[in-house]
Amino acid sequence: MTVNIIVLNYNGENIIPKCLPSIIEAARVSRHEVTVTVVDNESTDLSVEILKKYDDIKILPLKNRILCSFNDAVRMQDEDIAILLNNDIRVDNVFIDPLVDVFEHQDDVFMTAPKCFDFDGVELEGGRSKGFVKLGWFGAMARYDGWEKEVDKFGITFQSGFGAVRKDRFLELGGYDDMYLPGRLEDSDIGFRAWKRGWASYYCPDSVVYHMGGESFNKKFGKKGVSAIDSRNSSLFFWKNISDPGLWVSHVLFLPLRILWWLTRGDIAAVKGFFQALKKVPEVVERRKVLPASDITDKEIFDKFRR
Repeated sequence: MTVNIIVLNYNGENIIPKCLPSIIEAARVSRHEVTVTVVDNESTDLSVEILKKYDDIKILPLKNRILCSFNDAVRMQDEDIAILLNNDIRVDNVFIDPLVDVFEHQDDVFMTAPKCFDFDGVELEGGRSKGFVKLGWFGAMARYDGWEKEVDKFGITFQSGFGAVRKDRFLELGGYDDMYLPGRLEDSDIGFRAWKRGWASYYCPDSVVYHMGGESFNKKFGKKGVSAIDSRNSSLFFWKNISDPGLWVSHVLFLPLRILWWLTRGDIAAVKGFFQALKKVPEVVERRKVLPASDITDKEIFDKFRR
């Protein structure tokens, strides 16, 4: 299979030299035909000048649509598989083949996800994740009960913030939804929509990457800003994707208690995020209109991750 590693970059002049060489080396040693493409999202630093020093990559300048820039880049590629990475990720030199091999042996694959450590390789950041609805609220996490026993086991994952996708299925799903921008839960959204189509996401622990983490995102928006975005996007995810009547009843019943809980904790930002979501209800309605019918229920998907 042919592979395109797409690295999303914005003002990464200090990050590129720490990460990109490992990706180029991994492409070189893979048994697959691999292209490395760096999408530059209108950087204002020296990113492009630095990228031009690397002979083994393609530079693709695109309008800054944050994560949704991947949509345009995947649409332009000819390769079968796209591996989507942020610019703050370095990789083991054999990380490609375990991700791609799954597509060659299983027909139901939408995405494959690597095991992810922090940048120093000390602490496990994520990999396999589980999605759930608890007390009427959607969430997804990698640190669930018993995660330590599954960290080295191949298996299904609810979603992943980065990994390999089949080009045709990614585009058929419409890519990442810009309603969630500037970020948070857009990966859960596309992963869930894939599961509703019967397309699975798999966790591949033999593929290892190292991530600097969300420091830049947290620094840009601050604790309160991140709380508001999390609250807003969790609401949007539920309203857009969930159709099960029982889950909707629990969502409505527990919502006043959740808002009261935020208030008692002094988390005014989360309350504001919820009301920001309400302003996007017309967008949610339009998106629900075009969601394809599915024989797979919401509960059937979430039940896969209760085992």
